Amino acid sequence: MSDVVDVLAELVASPSVTPNRRATFSDPYGEIRVAQWLERRLSALGGDVQLTEVSPGRPNLVALFPGRDHGHSLMMEAHADTVQVDDMTIPPFDPVQKNGRLYGRGACDTKGSMAAMFVAVELAVQGGRQPPVDLYFVSTCDEEISASGARALMRSGFRPSAAVVGEPTDLCVCHAHKGVLHWDLEIHGEPAHSSMPERGVSAIYPMAEIVRVIETNMQDRLRARTHALLGSPTVSVGVIEGGTQANIVPSFCRVIIDRRLVPGEGVDTATAELQTLVDEAMLQYPRARALLKTTENYPPLETPVDSGVAQLSFDACQKILGKSEFVVAPWASNAGVFAEAGVPSVLFGPGSIRQAHTADEFIELASLRSAVDVFADMIARSGDARYWRP
Repeated sequence: MSDVVDVLAELVASPSVTPNRRATFSDPYGEIRVAQWLERRLSALGGDVQLTEVSPGRPNLVALFPGRDHGHSLMMEAHADTVQVDDMTIPPFDPVQKNGRLYGRGACDTKGSMAAMFVAVELAVQGGRQPPVDLYFVSTCDEEISASGARALMRSGFRPSAAVVGEPTDLCVCHAHKGVLHWDLEIHGEPAHSSMPERGVSAIYPMAEIVRVIETNMQDRLRARTHALLGSPTVSVGVIEGGTQANIVPSFCRVIIDRRLVPGEGVDTATAELQTLVDEAMLQYPRARALLKTTENYPPLETPVDSGVAQLSFDACQKILGKSEFVVAPWASNAGVFAEAGVPSVLFGPGSIRQAHTADEFIELASLRSAVDVFADMIARSGDARYWRP
């Protein structure tokens, strides 16, 4: 039987940084190394393993272990990509154990969950045993930037009965989270010599007005809305760029806007709301043009706590950890994509979101080992009919 710490160390030592417009075939970018490692190991366990390329060097992996009951299926999913490593203060791909922790990029988000899921699946099928229901181990690509891997999986028609999505939740069951919308907003004007600014059309001035409106009017509107679990939706301008030099009237300005959605909010409605504010602000600048484009979209998640998959996870935690807690999160995940497609989903995993994406990312090994036992218990109790009620 594999040691989960050794499995995690091998995964961390297999770079899988999200390319984010960079080449996918050179280290450390792309998920192909992790996918190939999983393919070898899961095939050796008897799994029916399929790799499907979503984009060059970036595959999804789906491994099926047929269960005794083919009427239901449980997906255990963890994304293979990690965030960038540029500002890390530790060697990102040299896993080091120290003071009961394992350090390295992805150790917490979310190769810790992946390693624990792998060993739990190994336990479920050792000695030629069958899991109670059809069991899928799934690794997706591109969760950190656009969830294109999860979307491709859902577009393929793949529909397990339920999903447990691995993320660092401090061994709590996360059943609801906010969604994310990212917009690119561009303003186009006309350049001119700055000694005669009236001959040009500045793109920066209308953008400054729009940013002011977002900070005031839009934020006030969003604060007035409240979701019972997740509070208010939010908006933030994260990037601004424009102009080329001081003596040229700037003909271009761009911002990237982050909008956090709560359940019940839709992409089209939220985008239309921003577009209206942009249109109103641009009335003051008739010679400039604005272009708004949606670049990323993660749906929010709200899975009822009395649903089968939520209770399955809750009961497994109660048995193994002696305690169980439902929590919600302000961030987004693949679970929202799966739930939107009709797959009841919750999040669960070792580690804390506070260590995700950090310069010295790590995971507590005690949490990692506990997660193996909880995932294994989820699989074992999946044969209980009460968790598959309508």
